Amino acid sequence: MQRLCAILAIAYLIGGLGMWIEFTHVNPDGLANVGLILYVFPITLLGFGMAALTGRTEFPLIPDRFGYLTDHAIFFFPSLFVVAAALAWGPPKIVKMWRTRRLASRNI
Repeated sequence: MQRLCAILAIAYLIGGLGMWIEFTHVNPDGLANVGLILYVFPITLLGFGMAALTGRTEFPLIPDRFGYLTDHAIFFFPSLFVVAAALAWGPPKIVKMWRTRRLASRNI
């Protein structure tokens, strides 16, 4: 299971690199970053939640001061690594926790 999760995380990182390369070759219009935002969807949900809680109208996780590509890189690459880490280490721990609880409920 751990090996499968590691392979999945590596494939996700490679796909993310492909998304970034594609993003850099697209005209920077209003919809150019949709692919990046959807690729790291769990982090995007966090950003939308933060915006809703703070009442902001713009996406809070993409800065607006370093230039178009750098601003998006500051959002995308940390998000990519966080999601990949969750894919690599999260599922085995969740499965182990589920098995432990299931066995504990049988022994009661």
